[in-house]
Order: sequence, then structure tokens, then C-alpha cells
Amino acid sequence: MRLWLRYLKEKRLTLLLYALTVFFFIAIGSLYHIENLEKLLYAALLTFTVWSLALLWEGIRYVQESRQLEKAFRHFEHSGELLFDEAEDRLLQKAEGDIEAAESFHGAQRLFLSMVCQSHRKEQRLWEAKAAERADYYMMWTHQIKTPISAIRLLLDKSKLQDRDAFLLKEELFRIEQYAEIVLTFQRLESISSDLVLESYDLYALVKQAVRKYALSFINKSLSLGLPDTESAESSPFRILTDEKWFVFCLEQLLSNSIKYTNRGGISVNAWEEGERVMLSIEDTGIGIRAEDLPRIFEKDFTGYNGRLSKKSTGIGLYLCRQIFTHLNVTIRAESQEGQGTKITLGIPNAQKAPRP
Repeated sequence: MRLWLRYLKEKRLTLLLYALTVFFFIAIGSLYHIENLEKLLYAALLTFTVWSLALLWEGIRYVQESRQLEKAFRHFEHSGELLFDEAEDRLLQKAEGDIEAAESFHGAQRLFLSMVCQSHRKEQRLWEAKAAERADYYMMWTHQIKTPISAIRLLLDKSKLQDRDAFLLKEELFRIEQYAEIVLTFQRLESISSDLVLESYDLYALVKQAVRKYALSFINKSLSLGLPDTESAESSPFRILTDEKWFVFCLEQLLSNSIKYTNRGGISVNAWEEGERVMLSIEDTGIGIRAEDLPRIFEKDFTGYNGRLSKKSTGIGLYLCRQIFTHLNVTIRAESQEGQGTKITLGIPNAQKAPRP
């Protein structure tokens, strides 16, 4: 109804002119041929019928084209892509020539849309080709950088450097390796859904797997580590439903942040059940996070006051964690007080209570 009202509004001048024409025709005819008034009215009725059918046919086309245009506009607004059906797309591809040579306004409009559509598709193809080229390069670089990293680690193991110097060099090398791993993970993030393998895992086994990787950092900074005592039991009481590779990567990022901003004291890890989830907390005694920065720490490229102060933050680690945890159905929240430390709490699906996919 909205489009029909708009159509009639656009045709209001034509309808007014038609009504005036019929009025003058009948008025003048009735003055000079009063005995033919019925015939004049009959002729007016016939012309009214013809005009009504013509307006109805044109109105149907108007409404259909308007709906298609609005659909294309909404699609372009949300995705940035032009949307045409197959018939319209073929017509646009066949449209050639200059606007000056167009036979009608509709033809000129179609030619202009064809030029815009072809230009947009050309730019999109170029952008996709460049994006694929960059992705291939970063993927190749990330894999190739692992070779010299491994070689340097072997050389360090064989070197006769003092223990302290060797520790420091190994730690810096470990950071290089972590940065390369972040680049690789960032490249794989778009295809994470096809890479997920959800299984039941021992929570503390995954935690210890991440902690072992940072053993050198704990030693270099003389930080303590508090883990629940599970040595007496065969396994921890908590089993979670997750993907080992992606979940451990996120744990490593959280531990890395805690170690980076903790200069004394230590880090403690605790777990407990809460409904259908297993809650895991990683709490440190570091410098904490400013209250104004806390709501934004999971945003991409956000480094905050601490990152600008230490110049060690990339602003990508916590962003990756949030994105990965979303796919793993893991909740994450941060609590912090400046100068007193930070606590990250995860809510992980309990393998014994959560439905298996």
C-alpha cells in the first residue's frame, strides 16, 4: 500500500490534467451539444477505463521495481554488495553505449547501474585478490619463521653462556615464537568453525599444558604459581567440553598477560562448578587495569594505559581470546583494581552436564 500511495502521489499531476481535460470536454460539449450529453459521458467513462487500466499496469511495474530497488538497497547497506536477480543482471551486462544515446530515462538509468555494478565488481575482485595474496604471504612467513627459531633454540642449548644470560635469551626467543603464533592464529580465525573438534578434556591437564610452556618466564621473574593439588587423584574433578588446541592457545594468552604485568607475587588458578559450567579463574598480583580501560580490553588493537606505558602490548591477544571463546561457548569476564592485580574468570561448558554437539 505504501508503494501504491507513492505511485499515485508521483502521478498526481497527470491525474489532475486528465480530470481537467474531461471536465472541459464535457462542459464545452454540453454547452454546444446538450442533446449529446449522455454520449459524452459514455465517452468519458470509456477513456476513464482505458486510463485506469494503463495506470494499473504501469503501477504494478512501478511497485515491483520499487520493491526490487529497496531489497537491493538493504542488501547493499548491510553487506556492501550490489544485488540483482539473474534477469536484471543479464540486462545490466548487456547494457552498452553512451547515456546520450539512450532511448529513454529508464535505459539511461540501467546503463548507469551497469557501469556502477561492473566497477564495483572489478574493485571487489582486486580487493579479494590482494587480501588472498596477503593472507598467503603471512601464512608462509609464519611457517618459515619457525625454522630459524628452532635453530636459535638449539644453538642456545649448546652455548656456554651463563645461566642468567641463557634464560633471558630463551625468554626473548619464546616471545618471538608467541608473536608468530598470534599471527598464524589471527589468519586462521575466519575458518575456526571448520577447525573445531569438541571433546571432553581434563581441565587441569590443559591448564598444566599451558603453564609448562611459560615455566621459563615464571623462573626469570621469580613468580609463584598456585595450582589446585591434583597429584593425589588420577585426574581433576572437572571435565570440560572444548577444543584442546584453541582453548590452550587462549590460556597461554591469558597467562602471558598475567606474567607480563606482574613483577612480584604470583599467579593463582582455581576452578569450581557453577550450574552447567565449570568456572576457571586466573588471578595475578600485577599492576592491575585502570577502571576506564577495563570495559575495552577485549577490543581489537586496544592497548590501554598499561600497554602504552610498557610498550609491550599488541592489543590483539585478548581480542583473539574473546573471538575464540565465542566459538567455544566460553564466557569471559575481567575484574581488576589498579595496583592490586587482575582476575580473569572463564565459564566453560561442563562435559558431564552440557549436551554434546
